[in-house]
Amino acid sequence: MKETGSLYSQVMEKIRQKIITGEYPVNSKLPNEFELSEQFAVSRVTLRKAIKGLAEDGLVEKIQGVGTFVRKPQKVKRIISSPAAESFSQIAKKEGFKASVEVIKVKEVETPPKLRKILETKHSLFIERVHSVNDGPIMLECNYFPLPRFAGLAKEDLSQSLYQILQDKYQIAKLNSRDLIISVALASLSEAKFLKKSIGFPLLLLQVCIEDEHNNVVHAGEQYIISDRYEFHV
Repeated sequence: MKETGSLYSQVMEKIRQKIITGEYPVNSKLPNEFELSEQFAVSRVTLRKAIKGLAEDGLVEKIQGVGTFVRKPQKVKRIISSPAAESFSQIAKKEGFKASVEVIKVKEVETPPKLRKILETKHSLFIERVHSVNDGPIMLECNYFPLPRFAGLAKEDLSQSLYQILQDKYQIAKLNSRDLIISVALASLSEAKFLKKSIGFPLLLLQVCIEDEHNNVVHAGEQYIISDRYEFHV
């Protein structure tokens, strides 16, 4: 393996992808150290460091004298009885997950007809992001922010907490859910691609509308969530 970057992190990522795609299923035993070090052309020291990192991320569990096994993914829990809106990053981090965000698209667009009455604008800033925890993607988020109020968001680092940016840059003290509709959807080609699932995989679909403390709409849109990695508490 001659790629750039730390060798053990490359091995971690390759094993992580095999777990995400199901090549190494939940509860299955990983190949032994010799087989994995041969497969990835690395030393056992490097391999052990990679396995240790995966264990710290909660993907695998090493049982002394038995082997290393793929752990069942933990679920992110979200309380929806309170009207207060909370960012996914905040929810995940509070529960001990390592949360990250990949920005897919940021673009000024015509507001979709179904959202024009809600956003009260013909043009919106469309922000599409993928949220991941520990072992891979968990949610595809597609939000529309009314223009011109939120035009400046396009210049921000949107891989960070969006709600924190709204508080810091737009002095929005409180965010509340005006509407939250939960249903089930089957993954389209696009959703399957970003969530690393097969087309037709069952997803939770959240249609959301978030407003500030003055009842002005901040954003509206949809969240596509991997159904076996997320649960709601009322």
